Amino acid sequence: MIKKILISVVFLVLLLGGGLYFYLDAIVKSGIEVVGSNLLGTAVTVDSVSISPLSGQGSISGLRVENPEGFDSQYAFELESVLVNINVNSVFTDVAEIESITIMQPVITYETKITTDNIRTLLNNLPDSDTAAQTSEGVDEAGQQLIIRDFRMMGSQLNFVAATVTAPLTLADIEIHNIGAEGGSASAANAVRVVLQELVQS
Repeated sequence: MIKKILISVVFLVLLLGGGLYFYLDAIVKSGIEVVGSNLLGTAVTVDSVSISPLSGQGSISGLRVENPEGFDSQYAFELESVLVNINVNSVFTDVAEIESITIMQPVITYETKITTDNIRTLLNNLPDSDTAAQTSEGVDEAGQQLIIRDFRMMGSQLNFVAATVTAPLTLADIEIHNIGAEGGSASAANAVRVVLQELVQS
């Protein structure tokens, strides 16, 4: 009898654990796709997410950002491997704390036109803080803010595309610390803005 009870308890724990894994992965995947697409004004898709609900460590695979309308290349960003470390206790609070984001060997297509380029277009698509706070489309609907302690983009492959020239370029590694920490937190739009501005400067 006791053995049957122990087996039932173990089974229940495993079932709940599996549910937590699936639930957290689904939350992160949906959040990236829905919020990212709304913020950038173009499709953002993710192949898969695997994050431990206990440690908060995991990975995001196949994250792609399509180019804005008016550009020829299909994607602006293709991130096959993103390592993340999330403070799990903060996921359901007003301020989500991300200990680290490390993007390994992303493929970035920088496509320039006469008066603009795709990265600056994505930047211009981002709502300002006031607009994001007032939107009814769900971008900041829950009011959740972000703090990103450590952001790294390593080994980037940059494809430069112009009217008559296409060439691969070497992009220096990007490292940003404490995004949103100085003001207590940052909106998702402002966090993305910080990263894209650093990319443009690079």
